[in-house]
Amino acid sequence: MTPVAIGLGFAALALAVKVQAEVVHRMRTDGGQVRTEGWRMPDALVALVLAVAFVALGVGAVLHRGAASEAVKIEQVLPGSLFFPVLVIGVAAFLHYRGLRLVPALGLDRLGPGRVIGWSLGLVVLAFIFAGAANLVTLAVMQGQAEQQPLVNLFRDVARRNDMVAMAKIFFAGVILAPVAEEFIFRGFFYGVGKRYLGPLAGGFASALLFAAFHLSLTAVGGLFVLAVCLTLAYERTGSLLVPIGMHALFNFTSLCVVWLSAKGVVPPL
Repeated sequence: MTPVAIGLGFAALALAVKVQAEVVHRMRTDGGQVRTEGWRMPDALVALVLAVAFVALGVGAVLHRGAASEAVKIEQVLPGSLFFPVLVIGVAAFLHYRGLRLVPALGLDRLGPGRVIGWSLGLVVLAFIFAGAANLVTLAVMQGQAEQQPLVNLFRDVARRNDMVAMAKIFFAGVILAPVAEEFIFRGFFYGVGKRYLGPLAGGFASALLFAAFHLSLTAVGGLFVLAVCLTLAYERTGSLLVPIGMHALFNFTSLCVVWLSAKGVVPPL
């Protein structure tokens, strides 16, 4: 890597830090844009139960690391990705029964489609900068021996075989199902409740840690945690959950495209 490229990278990182620091400052001074008045103690209890379950899954994956690192089969992708949509339906039904109005609580009516797309496109660049820096640190710490997530390896394999059906399944799971469901659970629900009862900083840290841990990848946990923080700050900056959903979808789409290009030999192997 040339000195010019290194200098540009540090300049981009410094600018990204400045932009995100302004959001944190607003959160500390005026509370941010995410509304919390609708969340109640029953929601906190449900969030606590789910958090304990997610932590237990993470600990189990670490204790059985060999089983957790087994190759993922394409037949498992869509059934496995349905876990979160089912969980979303259950949590949303509980919140509706309790009387919480999800549209205003999550800011779903706050921004029009054009502004959602614009904010998502702009802020996802910051997410790539921070997540990329975190992954570089991880590679340095692990001396370049970090393993790819099993789903990434699967996508690379099916891309090399030109299996369009398999690639379409992974794109659907990663670009549509995962962003909507995971953002509802981790940013909409966990962070909303966490901000209400722990404050924005502690609530953001806890929800980001849960997000990173649930993906069950020790080598990617740093990048995933940083990505989650960026998504939370985007939620606070705009007050609409649609923005982190859009960012998450763009992040996954771009990442899969890079893996595809790598599998085709267009870019160096990842």
